[in-house]
Amino acid sequence: MISAESKIDETRALDWNYIVDEISQVFRMTDEEKQQFKNSGTARIIATIPFAAGCLEPERTAVAHLAMYISEIRGFQKYFAHLPSDDKDVFSRLGCIADFEGGNIDVIEHGMCLLALVMIEGYKRSEYFDRANKVYNPFVSGAWDYEAIKKDLELKLNKISCPDLDSLFTLVMGWV
Repeated sequence: MISAESKIDETRALDWNYIVDEISQVFRMTDEEKQQFKNSGTARIIATIPFAAGCLEPERTAVAHLAMYISEIRGFQKYFAHLPSDDKDVFSRLGCIADFEGGNIDVIEHGMCLLALVMIEGYKRSEYFDRANKVYNPFVSGAWDYEAIKKDLELKLNKISCPDLDSLFTLVMGWV
């Protein structure tokens, strides 16, 4: 496994508490929603990728990507829900949060693979509910093979070590 140069520049470190405070105000979150967001491993990965990769203006990228993420989980399901057209590639639904200016492409890919893994695990967990409620799910439809996609993502993740992101992945396993 190759170790990626993903050490976050301390002069441009992610100020997670500031981002949480500002986003909770902009999105008018309740105290409970703010705490859920603050504890969200998925949100932390999204925000950390541009910093870990050394992208230009990582703060702007982090906030833009988080705004898209929050918009999807707080009410734009009609527009962000998985559609059959998203089946062509596991990264299709992540396209809105995959735009980075500069940075280490290996670290960016690593972060996007982590997010894809989180996403497919969510689809896997909701398979029975989705089937019963006629919610489109690529595993229920048979468009995707869970084991094959998971194996492919794990192979990609094992190419490099990225401690700044990998440490956050353990938070996600709590499924926030």
